[in-house]
Amino acid sequence: MSASFSVAAVLLKLLATAAGPELHLPDASQLAAYQPPETTRIYAADGSLLREYYVENRVVVPLSSLPPYLVQAFISAEDQNFRHHHGVDPAGLARAVVANVKNLRSGRRLEGGSTITQQVAKNLLLTNEVSALRKIRELILAFEIEHNFSKDQILEMYLNEIYLGRGAYGVGAASARYFGKPPVELSLSEAAYLAALPKAPNNYNPVTRPDAARARRDYVLDRMAQDGAITAEQAAAAKAEPLAVRAQAPLETVHAPYFAEEVRRSLRRSFGNDQLYRGGLAVRTTLDPRLQVFADRALRAGLERFDRNRGWRGPITNISAMLDLPASAQAVAQAEAAQAPAQQASPPPAQQGRLLGALSAMGVHVPEQQEPKPAVAPTAPPKDERPVWQRFLTGIDRPADIDGWDLAVVLEVDRQAAVIGLEDGSQGRIDRSDMTWARRVENGRMGRQVGGADDVLAKGDVIWVQPATAKASAPQLAAYSLRQVPEVSGALVAIEPFTGKVLAMSGGFDFSLSEFNRATQAQRQPGSAFKPFVYLSALEHGYTPSSLIYDTPISVDQGQGAGRYRPRNYGGGFIGLATLRSGVERSRNVMTIRLLVEMGLQPVKQTAEAFGIYQNMPLYPAMGLGAGETTPLKLTTGYATIANGGYQISPYLIERVQDRDGRSLRQPGVTGPDRADCIPCAAPAWTGQAAPQRPRGQELDDPIANYQMISILQGVTQRGTAARLAGLGLPLAGKTGTTNDSNDAWFVGFSPKLAVGIYVGYDKPRSLGAGATGGSIAVPIFSDFIKDALAGSDPGAFAVPPGVSFAYVDRRNGYAAEAGGSDVIMEAFRPGTEPGPPPVADTFGETTQDALTGTGGLY
Repeated sequence: MSASFSVAAVLLKLLATAAGPELHLPDASQLAAYQPPETTRIYAADGSLLREYYVENRVVVPLSSLPPYLVQAFISAEDQNFRHHHGVDPAGLARAVVANVKNLRSGRRLEGGSTITQQVAKNLLLTNEVSALRKIRELILAFEIEHNFSKDQILEMYLNEIYLGRGAYGVGAASARYFGKPPVELSLSEAAYLAALPKAPNNYNPVTRPDAARARRDYVLDRMAQDGAITAEQAAAAKAEPLAVRAQAPLETVHAPYFAEEVRRSLRRSFGNDQLYRGGLAVRTTLDPRLQVFADRALRAGLERFDRNRGWRGPITNISAMLDLPASAQAVAQAEAAQAPAQQASPPPAQQGRLLGALSAMGVHVPEQQEPKPAVAPTAPPKDERPVWQRFLTGIDRPADIDGWDLAVVLEVDRQAAVIGLEDGSQGRIDRSDMTWARRVENGRMGRQVGGADDVLAKGDVIWVQPATAKASAPQLAAYSLRQVPEVSGALVAIEPFTGKVLAMSGGFDFSLSEFNRATQAQRQPGSAFKPFVYLSALEHGYTPSSLIYDTPISVDQGQGAGRYRPRNYGGGFIGLATLRSGVERSRNVMTIRLLVEMGLQPVKQTAEAFGIYQNMPLYPAMGLGAGETTPLKLTTGYATIANGGYQISPYLIERVQDRDGRSLRQPGVTGPDRADCIPCAAPAWTGQAAPQRPRGQELDDPIANYQMISILQGVTQRGTAARLAGLGLPLAGKTGTTNDSNDAWFVGFSPKLAVGIYVGYDKPRSLGAGATGGSIAVPIFSDFIKDALAGSDPGAFAVPPGVSFAYVDRRNGYAAEAGGSDVIMEAFRPGTEPGPPPVADTFGETTQDALTGTGGLY
């Protein structure tokens, strides 16, 4: 045992005796189970960071994974003698004691002088109480920690525990927060800056105090050179490097708040809050960041487009009264002088006497008590000289998810344009030509046409604006467009058909305005978007795409006391005898109910439940027209199942969950090893880790019937209610949906590799307005998304299952036809069910029923 160790032990016994029975020391050996709260990180499929959840933002990094110069930077900055002392540095302690006795007598805050080991004791075993007694505890515990743990173990605890500013605990999180990289990638200059932070991170903020930050970094580099950890040349080179820290912003590189919140809720259900916020989970999700950008953009553009067609609801507020105040009245009131800091309580006289006696025995000279210096009066904050409208804009909360939108105040307005002021003090201009959409809504109706800018805006109006693509008529001012947050909302969800991976999810216009996820939480009627599952059931029960069904009035008995059900077609009218294909392509309600009644509800119930749309579908006729409630995610899953050939899938957002040690915690239905290298656990992003593989699901329907349904849904996009998609030149299939009174508008469609569901409606159900349909509202959103999603890639082709027979038919009546006619299409059939030529009229000029019946009968 060294002499210094023995001296330290004796001195600490003296301190313990002086402190008396109030000591109450915790057990230092409990640090052997040190496991601090760690950050749970959610990653997109490509490894980019999606979201972090934590109580303390920390990523534990083993000492062996840290570069030696980073470790040495902290030793040089915080505790030069760390490798040589036994928890307490007598020389440093003496300096601190002298200063702290003065502080005790004057009521000032106690100073540090703590070794790294003492800081571990304070941070992990003690409270933040500032007192002499706590300091004694710290000294004794530091000695015990050194006795129980190696220097490397102490360093590892310290470097993972210490707070380094920006909400970061430990060097792992701080490295990411300040420099956007893991510790192993830090330069010498960057490592020295992190080591400069433990004393007072805010004092060395590189943004607000860049000179102080550089000076402190340089001080650490000099200390490292003095200690022989680096050469003088290395120190000089590191000092010459700029201190280039990243902007203080979230590390998330992917913006998908609705998706991330859905993942968070799932993790909380599976693992609980403690594991979620403290457990340091690494979660790989299915999110495709590229598709998510397209999803957000398409949905927002579609909601804005619909909303603008409903007119201008007016500004957020008006502050014209403020603008008219004299400049002196606009000045911000001076802040009240800050209260003087509270006096630090001294130990009781008896305990203080014992403490001073012990210090004297240690040979520490204690100066006589001096009168405290008078406190310096705090200086008043400077006046805010900005215009009142600019200060007003600064204080307004704004949606966080709307890229490119700004709040503005109308400063001047005439017939031609409005001059606006923005939060940064700049000005812009909105031309009258950009406001033609902004007709006032009067008594629920659109008002008169916009004649001038002053018909829409007034001085003092607070409005949303967005930089315009066109140049302003006044070139000295930037051009802006008028915007308003839509009242209507909606959802877009994209699924990989063969796996069920949810690749993108937008649950509304703006997550910061409403966290309600309409993709997963909105229970709405799908309307005609449910029809394909009625017709798919028919195709499995002997019908063909050319089977003829009457589109004529029908009255259905719904059972005792329920009255009779008389469905109507959208827009009224009937088309008479038509093919099953026409019933889908033209979305005929009456044909659907006639088919449903003849076939029976049970087959449709089985299909709807097997495809994941409903859990327990009621057996009443209106269900065939989508009268039940489901979510966009469930309905899109049903369409994705059709797209993949009829194999069961379950939509999922989470690929893999690993604990802080890399063990897989949840891989439902996933094949492969139970443990994988936890590459992302200590890094802001990761690449190269293959996604888990899932077995193929159960086949839910007949492959030929499924392909026939795909073919029919392709017809919807070529000549049916979604015919505007035909111009894209892509292999697409899908179905529109519009509910009663146009409360909800849908389109769910798919390519061979991607299924996408679109829903639009008000959160509190009400009509979207006359003429509002899935074709006019949801299809354009789908179009915007799918052309971006499939751009530059091979969209693939719909696979034809074995046994399908193709024949040319007249799509109007379903009979065989010669190729080349304008209404002739290639139709898919089961072998032996191909239609014959048109029937021959009998002697009375009527067509025989048998000739029309085909395999599906005449209904």
